[in-house]
Amino acid sequence: MIRRCVFLLLFVLAPSFVLAVDEPSLLSEPGPEVELSSAGADWQALFESLAAQSTVFSHFTENRWFPFKKIPVVLKGEMRLESGRGMSLRYTEPENRTMIMDERGLLLRDDRGHSREVPPDPRSGNINAALLPVMRFDQKALAKIFVMHAVRVGNTWRMDFEPRDAALVKTIGLITVWGEEAKIKQLEFRRSSSQRVEIVIDESQSGVVFTADEQKRFFR
Repeated sequence: MIRRCVFLLLFVLAPSFVLAVDEPSLLSEPGPEVELSSAGADWQALFESLAAQSTVFSHFTENRWFPFKKIPVVLKGEMRLESGRGMSLRYTEPENRTMIMDERGLLLRDDRGHSREVPPDPRSGNINAALLPVMRFDQKALAKIFVMHAVRVGNTWRMDFEPRDAALVKTIGLITVWGEEAKIKQLEFRRSSSQRVEIVIDESQSGVVFTADEQKRFFR
């Protein structure tokens, strides 16, 4: 169940996404390893800029690729991130449902407000502890959980996060994030060449203020 929910979650596409850079091939493969606990000044500045976005609202398109299908399953939705409350994914197509991820775990909620806890699976590792730092760009937490490879060309960049825990490798696989300046453009969660989730950020705003109704509906 927990693995299915991870793919419901992600995080992160419809048409394939190509970054507009002079040498896109440099961003098509992982870059050299970067020590998260002592990243260089350029990477440090980028992490600080991304982490400073304490609230984010995004529209996204998600592609889910499975071994038994030649074309991806396509979904659309909204993502809300608030550093103190966690992350909420509201899927709007092909059907409405909401998934909430926070320090307490995973919660599924329907449009009538009915909620259901997703019990943790010890065989899958601590998924929340792994994914929330990626969305928050929490450098200290990431250093404990992942080995990072990174490359940048001008203002565009790519980061690959490989879990140190074997259970997390099996559950979420390799996480790749592409971006431009302090904006995330695309994420990928790859468990194998035939099973992955890709998320393209269609539109994103940082520094938003969620209303009391939004906080009640999309967080806990």
